[in-house]
Amino acid sequence: MTVELDIRPETKTVNQLKQQLSEVINLTPDRLYIGFETTLLDDIDYLSAKGITDSDTVHVITSQLTEKIAYIKKQ
Repeated sequence: MTVELDIRPETKTVNQLKQQLSEVINLTPDRLYIGFETTLLDDIDYLSAKGITDSDTVHVITSQLTEKIAYIKKQ
């Protein structure tokens, strides 16, 4: 799926981008991961610091799991 998105002027971080994307693709931000070029970006990263500019393509990876599951080996 391809989504064209006009980034709002106040959107400066990856977390803010995920918030804006969540409104369009109907998934919560905690289930979205953003990749640019060969790097998976952190929520606190600034888009400009990572070199993301107008007309760039970022990749959105979605997670189907919203909780971490711990497996404990019984003795």
